Amino acid sequence: MKYSIKYLPSFSRELHKIALALEKYPAKAKRLLKEVDEKLRLLEDTPFMCEVYHPRPKYRRMVLEDHFLFYAVCEEEMIVCVHHILYSKMDIEQRLRD
Repeated sequence: MKYSIKYLPSFSRELHKIALALEKYPAKAKRLLKEVDEKLRLLEDTPFMCEVYHPRPKYRRMVLEDHFLFYAVCEEEMIVCVHHILYSKMDIEQRLRD
């Protein structure tokens, strides 16, 4: 059985900000959005494929080209909750605390 993907508002806001920041770079934006879409689809079948993010063990961290995607798996309900997508060079710990 496949897991459902649930996008939290924080993820949607962050993805929107990334898209706005990349407006001047349409090829890069398209590549990133395609990668996000492809990798999120993989989570439907293999939600445990990414490592546990040890500073915050409730999250798993998916590595993208220059971003990290943070998600949590609810086994009982078979849902993958996508919490954040953050630029890899920012202060990740600070952003996850906000």
